[in-house]
Amino acid sequence: MCIRDRCMDQYEHIFSSTRIPGLDQDTLVKYDAADSRHIVVFSKGRIYRVQCYSKSTGRLLSPWELEATFNSIISDESVADPTEARIPVLTSIDRTEWARIRENHFVSHPINASPLEVIETAVFALSLDGPTPQVYSDEGKNYLCGDGTNRWSDKSFTVCIGEEGRGGIHVEHSFGDAPTVAHMLEYGNVADEKREFYGEDGNIRASPEDIRKSKQGTIRIYPPERLSFQVDSNLAHAIQKAHATHTAATADMDIHIEEFAKYGKRIAKGAKCSPDAWVQIAFQLAYFRDQGRFEQTYEASMTRLFRAGRTETIRSASNQSAAFVHAMQDPNTTPTERLALLRKASDRHTHYSHDAMTGKGVDRHLFAMYVVSAGKNIPSEFLNKVLSRKWKLSTSQVPTRQLVGQHPEGKTPSDEFRTSNGGFGPVADDGYGVLYCIWGEDRFFFTCSSKKSCPTTDSVRFGGAIAQALLDMETMCNTCLLYTSDAADEEDSVDLGGRRIIKKKKK
Repeated sequence: MCIRDRCMDQYEHIFSSTRIPGLDQDTLVKYDAADSRHIVVFSKGRIYRVQCYSKSTGRLLSPWELEATFNSIISDESVADPTEARIPVLTSIDRTEWARIRENHFVSHPINASPLEVIETAVFALSLDGPTPQVYSDEGKNYLCGDGTNRWSDKSFTVCIGEEGRGGIHVEHSFGDAPTVAHMLEYGNVADEKREFYGEDGNIRASPEDIRKSKQGTIRIYPPERLSFQVDSNLAHAIQKAHATHTAATADMDIHIEEFAKYGKRIAKGAKCSPDAWVQIAFQLAYFRDQGRFEQTYEASMTRLFRAGRTETIRSASNQSAAFVHAMQDPNTTPTERLALLRKASDRHTHYSHDAMTGKGVDRHLFAMYVVSAGKNIPSEFLNKVLSRKWKLSTSQVPTRQLVGQHPEGKTPSDEFRTSNGGFGPVADDGYGVLYCIWGEDRFFFTCSSKKSCPTTDSVRFGGAIAQALLDMETMCNTCLLYTSDAADEEDSVDLGGRRIIKKKKK
C-alpha cells in the first residue's frame, strides 16, 4: 500500500477561529491560545462565557469540574430579552450588511465591543438546545439552521446538544472541510464508546485527581459569566429584519435524510465498481428520472496532497454515465449491456477522481484564470460563461471512520453512532445538495436538500429516486449474473459479495 502525507493545515483552524465579516471580503482569524481559553455557551436566548483553564495555574479544567458550570447554566431560570437573544442571527445574513452592523453597533460600541470579543475569541461555541426533533430530517435541519438565537455562524463550529443528550455540529466552512471536522468528532465518539468520562447514571465520572482535590478542598468551580449587550432602536430593527430573513430561509429549506439499508458498498465492489462511483452514477440516474435531463454535477475531492490544499471538483456527469442512464431507461438494452456501461462509467469516474486529487482537475485552474482575468481587466467570454453555470446537483461524501484501530473491539459503524454524517443547503435555487456517507458494509445515508419555493424540486422525492436507482442497479447485477458456488471461468465471472458469479450466456 502506498501511503502519502497529507497537509494538516486545516486542523490548526478547527479551534479558536472565527470568520470576521468585511465590507469587501471576510477575514479568517486564528486567535492565540493566550487569548482563547474559554468557550461560549448559548442557552435559552442567553449567552455565557465558560472558563476552561484554571486562572491561577493554567491547568485545563477536568470534565467533572466543567459539569458543575454547565449545570448552573441549565438551571438558570432568568428570562432573556427577546431582541437581545436574537443577536446571533446577524451572523447568518448578507456578509456586507453584517460587517456594517458589526462595526457600527458592536466594535465601536463602548459596551458591546467586549462581549463580542469574548464570543469571537472563544475556542468554540456550545449550544444547549431544547428538545431534539423526533423526525431525523428535522433534527438535521435544526443543526444546520437553529432558531436564530443559538448558532453563531462565524465561529469555526458550534456543538449543538439537545435536552436528551443527542447532538450535532454546526460548522463554518471557510476554515476547512467536512472530513477534518468529522475526524475531530470521531475522537469524541471513541471516548463515548469507551465510556471514558461517564458513569452509569450519565453524569461525569470524577477522576482520581478530581477525588484527591475534592478531599483536599482545592477544587475550584468557575461560575459562568453572563454576557449582555446594549440594544438600541436601530440595532433592534436590524435584528428583527435579520430574524425575519432567517425564519423565511429556514422555512424554505427542504431537508430529507434517506437511509438506504438494503445493501452497502460490498455489492458495488463485487461488481468491480468503486463504491463512490457507484453512488455517483446512481445520482445521475436518479436526477435524470427526477428532472428529465442531465446537469453538470459537483463532487468534492480533497487536494491535501498539496500544501494548504482544500478541494477540487470531480465532474461526475460524464458521457459514460449518461450512456449508462440512457441504457437503464431503454427497455431494449440487456442487463449485461447495462453492466458493461456501468463499469465504463465507474472507471471514468475513478480516473477523474484521481486526477482531481493529484492536481489535474480543471475547475480550480479555471477559477485561477478567472481571478487573473478580472484582476488584470482582461475580459474572457469563455471563463465568464463557464463559471456562471450553476451546480444544480452538488454532492459531497464524508468518511465515517478515520481512526483505524481506536474504536472498542466488537464495535461496528452500525452499532451506536449511526448518523447521516452531515448536510448542506443546495447551491442553486432550483437544484439539489446531497451529502452522503457510505456507512460500514451494509448501508448508505443521503442528506438531500432543496428549496420548497422551487416547483421542480422535492427532497423527499429525490431521496426516493436515489433509493430506487440503487435498487435498480442491484437488480441489474442480479439479473445479468448467474449465481454458482464454484467452477467459473475467471474471464466471465466476478465475485459479488463473496459469491462466485457467472455471466449469463446469450442463446
